[in-house]
Amino acid sequence: MTWLWSFISSSIGKKLLMALSGLFFCSFLLVHLAGNVLMYVGKDAFNNYASALTGNPAIVVMEILMIVLFAVHIYTSAALTLENRAARPEKYAMDVSSGKRTFMSSNMFVTGSIVFIFVIIHLYFFKFGDWSNEPGSAVTLFDLVETTYGSLFWTVLYVFAVIVLGFHLNHAFQSAFQTLGLNHKKYTPFIHKLGTLYSILIALGFASFPVYFFLTQLSAGG
Repeated sequence: MTWLWSFISSSIGKKLLMALSGLFFCSFLLVHLAGNVLMYVGKDAFNNYASALTGNPAIVVMEILMIVLFAVHIYTSAALTLENRAARPEKYAMDVSSGKRTFMSSNMFVTGSIVFIFVIIHLYFFKFGDWSNEPGSAVTLFDLVETTYGSLFWTVLYVFAVIVLGFHLNHAFQSAFQTLGLNHKKYTPFIHKLGTLYSILIALGFASFPVYFFLTQLSAGG
């Protein structure tokens, strides 16, 4: 097991773990977005979906896996950032035209930190919020989402956060495939376009929910 720990502790090992955990969350976001689309179908459809998830014993295993992978992703990201800064103690002028480093690639830890804070807020309000989908409940998950996004503050904050998430995903998606060795002049342009399309889909998809609820309540005079 010594060789395994040595590999994981190396820069290559950390990059591989960060890439794999990142791609896992890319998949999760697609599934999560697809589930949230049921809010457009109606209150009952979304609440039934949420109840089916929370009532499934397998969801506990998935949540534990996600916590572990989330911790791995944060640790490897922080460790690699510190290693890179230690290797370049002096700031340098960033040559964007060279194609080696861009503004987003140089600020992945910053955008990742913003996303992390947003995830904590999101879980606090919606996963652990004061709601219940039990029959007769005064506030269901759909009701909580609808009420929360009736606020301009939370709507703007959520939209800002998912836009930052989109930028983070755009570079992360491409970087993950490069780390896995899928870097070829024939396929790399396609991966870049796919990453851009994916990040736009995620950002606009999640941003559409608060905007929809806010505008709906605004038009209703709420």
